[in-house]
Amino acid sequence: MNRHSRVLLVRLTRINASIGDVILALLDSGEPFATAKLREAGHALRCLGNDLITHADEVDRAHTSDAHTTEAPADV
Repeated sequence: MNRHSRVLLVRLTRINASIGDVILALLDSGEPFATAKLREAGHALRCLGNDLITHADEVDRAHTSDAHTTEAPADV
């Protein structure tokens, strides 16, 4: 696993841990729609989701290009 993957997984862990806090804040706020908290959670999830998908695509491309650059066995 490379450094970029680890950074993304740490971000995912932090957001995951904070989701419960956001839900409790929304439930305890007394407001039917705490838009600031909803917006903050939505932006964090969307940005991380986009970054995860982009990184997965990069890893797939790297694996695909590695497979194509493997040398063929020499004729004996």
